[in-house]
Amino acid sequence: NDFNTTAENFAAASVSQTAGAAPEPPTAESAETGAAQPTSASGFPSPPLPLSGSLPPPITNVANVCPCDLLASQCDVNCCCDRDCEGDFALFTTCTVDRLIADSRLCSQQAALYTINTEDGLAQVESTVAQEINPGVFCIQTANYKDGLSFASPEIPTDGNFDSLFRQFGGFFFSPADGGGTDTAPDRADLQAASGYQYGDVIQTVDGARIRGVLKLPAPTATSQCSDTNPAAFLENQVTQCSRSLNIAAECTKLTALSQQSYLSFQVLSSIIQHSVLVNVSVSSITLQALNGARSRLGSADSSLYNPVLLEESSVCNNAVLQVGYVVTYSEAGAIVNIAVSFVLGAVDSSKVPIQQKFQITFVQENTSPVPVSGNPGYVVGLPLVAGWRTHERVWLFIKFGKRLTVLKSASLQDCLETAGERTPVLFGVNMVSGCTLRVNSADNCTVVSEQTLGVLRGQEFPQYVASFGNSQPQDILDWVPVKIQTTTASSTSCSIPLSLDIEVRWTKYGSLANPQARILNVTASISTNSSSLPSLAGGEGILQISTSVAFVDVSAPAQPGYRAQPTIDAKLPFDFFFPFV
Repeated sequence: NDFNTTAENFAAASVSQTAGAAPEPPTAESAETGAAQPTSASGFPSPPLPLSGSLPPPITNVANVCPCDLLASQCDVNCCCDRDCEGDFALFTTCTVDRLIADSRLCSQQAALYTINTEDGLAQVESTVAQEINPGVFCIQTANYKDGLSFASPEIPTDGNFDSLFRQFGGFFFSPADGGGTDTAPDRADLQAASGYQYGDVIQTVDGARIRGVLKLPAPTATSQCSDTNPAAFLENQVTQCSRSLNIAAECTKLTALSQQSYLSFQVLSSIIQHSVLVNVSVSSITLQALNGARSRLGSADSSLYNPVLLEESSVCNNAVLQVGYVVTYSEAGAIVNIAVSFVLGAVDSSKVPIQQKFQITFVQENTSPVPVSGNPGYVVGLPLVAGWRTHERVWLFIKFGKRLTVLKSASLQDCLETAGERTPVLFGVNMVSGCTLRVNSADNCTVVSEQTLGVLRGQEFPQYVASFGNSQPQDILDWVPVKIQTTTASSTSCSIPLSLDIEVRWTKYGSLANPQARILNVTASISTNSSSLPSLAGGEGILQISTSVAFVDVSAPAQPGYRAQPTIDAKLPFDFFFPFV
């Protein structure tokens, strides 16, 4: 193999060719056997004929490699290593391939160099093979395993080995050939028989007709259109969103992608091995969505009662699948023990076509309560703030973990009452502004309107504490920052209605300058009230603009240089050193 040739044998060779003659291939002494190779009339070595059932041997001599030679028995323009370009070098302007090496990871190796020389007025192709040294810090000094320098050559099917190759590669998983490979290579089926699914394995299913398939999660193709052929892989959480075009009147009850039965009318194999346990898909919740976007949750209702229905008088397809969420519970051995699905079924009319569908799958290990963190340890930009509140169930304070700090979510429907349940989490480092409108009249009770508006601004559960780090644990009380609430009330109004919630998060960089970590120091929520009263509304009614905002303020102090203390002289002199002078 040319890669193991000693340094003494890599003698640089230069050949200059005029426009009327083809260049001789670069030559270099080789440490291989000295058997003479057959040559063609042009002086180039003839390629060996392929044997039945095998491929031609790989070319490892860079002098014989020509990646730009793409045309058979024709000259490739500006391909300086093409053997068919005998009389065309005068037309060349450059070399498309001017440098060839075998492996960039080697410390020392041969390099074939091709240049165009026009000093005498005619283009000349100069080819050189020289020893090249890798300037990198990490390189391979000696490659003593020749097979590791080439890709494994596949076996070409012939009449004699077709049956054995079909048995080896005919299934979903490839197995080593009989008598081939190493005896120590573990069999995939044996591994999965002991541990169930492995990371990345396709989850297998069985439908009502006992036909095996795979769990599929629709995903967008090259366009945004849904493709129903995307398989779900074990331990790979996925969230996909795509659009689906349909004819409401003709496909409402016939299109399987709109029916929830398509996403639960099968059983999941607990593992890939044969005779594994079949796990039923259970419905955890069903949420109905009206045409205006309002949602109502039904809980674990009977899924058979909510199939797609066409309301012909209004051309509305009711109970169409808009969102599907799978939660797969698995054991330590990789076996699936439970799978639950939740649906969002909505009413769709022609104005919402193409409809938007969202699919999600999450994997959770049994007997665990995983809580996602937003950094380790500092916050990561774009991840949600971790928040919670305190309870006095024990002597020390305990922070209930897993909640998020949220604000209003802007939507096309600006009515606060219709979008009251839609919130968006506060993401670290992301400033945002959102809002909605609230219609009130002078006959409304001020206290009721004020409480209702405050509930819209703060949400159902407004947290009391925010984690200072992205991975703060609930038992570490000092790692949690209290949320300070400030209320600004207009003194001239008889009815104070909160109109805005402004959240300011002050954070700093913590730790080393080379790897700073984001740490939250202070969180302030400011609530501002209106500047007018309900009785003063023109015409007896009006619209209030409700808004929320989030601002992140970096309060990091610049690093200060440090200096050593000035040296002091601590000289110990004899007690009578100054005796002659005193």
